[in-house]
Amino acid sequence: MTLIAPFRGILYNPKKVRDLSKVIAPPYDVITPEEHARLQRRSPYNIVHLDLNHEADSYQGAARLFAEWQAEKILLRDETPAIYFLNHRFRSNGEAEQERLGFIALTQIEDFSTGTIRPHERTLAGPKEDRFQLMLACHANLSPIFALYSQPKRLINRMLWERVQGVAPLMEVHEDRGGSCLLWRITDLDLIHLVQHEMDGQPLLIADGHHRYEAALHYRDHLRAQRGNYTGREAFHYVMAYFANMKDEGVVILPTHRLVRAFEPIPFQELEETLQRYFYLEPYPKTPEGRRWFLRALKGGGKRRRLIGVSFKRDPRYLILRLKNKRIMQRLSKDLSAPLRELDVTILHLLILEHILKLSAEDQLREEVLSYSQDTEKVLQAVEKEEQQAAFVLNPPDPEEILTIAVGGERMPQKSTYFFPKLITGLVINKIDPDEEV
Repeated sequence: MTLIAPFRGILYNPKKVRDLSKVIAPPYDVITPEEHARLQRRSPYNIVHLDLNHEADSYQGAARLFAEWQAEKILLRDETPAIYFLNHRFRSNGEAEQERLGFIALTQIEDFSTGTIRPHERTLAGPKEDRFQLMLACHANLSPIFALYSQPKRLINRMLWERVQGVAPLMEVHEDRGGSCLLWRITDLDLIHLVQHEMDGQPLLIADGHHRYEAALHYRDHLRAQRGNYTGREAFHYVMAYFANMKDEGVVILPTHRLVRAFEPIPFQELEETLQRYFYLEPYPKTPEGRRWFLRALKGGGKRRRLIGVSFKRDPRYLILRLKNKRIMQRLSKDLSAPLRELDVTILHLLILEHILKLSAEDQLREEVLSYSQDTEKVLQAVEKEEQQAAFVLNPPDPEEILTIAVGGERMPQKSTYFFPKLITGLVINKIDPDEEV
């Protein structure tokens, strides 16, 4: 059973911070070192100083700043519990403007074994420990996890959207890349109860923030052990989340392509013969026109069948690979369900990277072996400039496929999804007072 609750959010004080665009940031795990430096210079109160602190003792440094900003009233905590309705406007791949509607609230932390909230990707120990230590120091959720629910009639979004018509947003924030966010505070208890009723029983899928959710689980268990006695209503039993409806057209998943640069070179003819053993090969010349046809065929064909695009260093062709027979994957992955083993990202990791290129599962976790990007042109150019050995170009998975796999208790390979746009960090913070009850 999904339990959500309003909370007293902490927001930037508009009297102290007049231009909110100077204090927001992308999620910590997509910020490059160059962008981190730029965000730090933009404002001494940019959220990156908390969420990705680079002091010698980064966690205590973040905790100190968080306390100082509250004392200086840079950050103010709402007096009344609320949920926060968000309209995120954006453009994807140069297309017309879209909007993604959602709301920010607390949700009760559940063990994955309950099936109430489900992950869909594997996590790494390092980032989980990092987020746990930050929570332990600050006693706060500095950014929400991104959770998906499924409601075909879109009643929750319609109720919230109707309520804010004609009401000025609490804040309007513009992003560097052209997107914007409008945020409203909802304190009407009747409306909140309606939202709670509609969310009751909804299974949740973690779209983004797997490491933060597992850190919240660890934090909850840590405080339980410290206190000994607890009721389950304490604030540390809840985590801040952004809820979006996977049936909303504004829920966009971008493909995440792979760049590989550390496999043992294979003679060209041998590699092609091996690929032909498992795949039908569709070649396109490495010319501007060939690239256009290659990408068009990959995108169009991906709706009907699993396809993987590839560019190898010093190969004058782009290739589209189409698996010859599903039984190939059945032999390689008997322990996986059909929906998971038939994903193109699973075929890539198990059949191509591990079986053909001899990169073990451990190798594939190393940054010097495998890197990721949503920029198709960037990954293809990296191979043509001979900076990488191979680029694998993928189509994005469907949200329903992700849910099917998660409901079955399985997880996709790392970096299988990229929900776009990323949630802005710095809109709302959740302070976790262990002595408060939700």
